[in-house]
Amino acid sequence: MYVCICNAVTEKDIHHAAANGARRVRDLRVLGVTADCGKCACAAKCCLDQALTSTVNPVRRPTPTPTRHMEAFA
Repeated sequence: MYVCICNAVTEKDIHHAAANGARRVRDLRVLGVTADCGKCACAAKCCLDQALTSTVNPVRRPTPTPTRHMEAFA
């Protein structure tokens, strides 16, 4: 799907840019995103966020077990 019609930037282009280090919409300017009319900024951000969440796996930490603080006062 085209994200920026003015410069023919596709969703695939943005995913590729994210895989190569793009982290902000400003990083997408090399592709031409927001260079002309700027109407693509919101769609480009959504696409970039989606690309970043699909490529970056968050570190899962174990959930701490609840402690009973009131037992010490019983």
